[in-house]
Amino acid sequence: MSDNVENMSKLTKELDKLLKSKQAQYGSFDNTSFAMKGILESVLAAHNGHKVRVPPNIFGVCMTVVKLWRSITNQKYKKDTYDDVNGYNELNRRLKIKETENAK
Repeated sequence: MSDNVENMSKLTKELDKLLKSKQAQYGSFDNTSFAMKGILESVLAAHNGHKVRVPPNIFGVCMTVVKLWRSITNQKYKKDTYDDVNGYNELNRRLKIKETENAK
């Protein structure tokens, strides 16, 4: 097995471990995303005076931006910031796959 394949396998295992740990700490990402979508739509609709729709992955996108901002503004390297970016990207990817499958 090449070094690249071994590294990808290791990264995938580490990411799965991270996501399981975060879910145990913070609960279901999908449930949180659904709740935040509803909250944002309600707040934006009240502010704008008409129905507003936001994408289901808006929570994950916002959290990714927060983590990216931290990576830009923090002078020190913090591994967990980059791990979190990867984690939110993967959670958003999985959410989109579910959304696409449910639309069929």
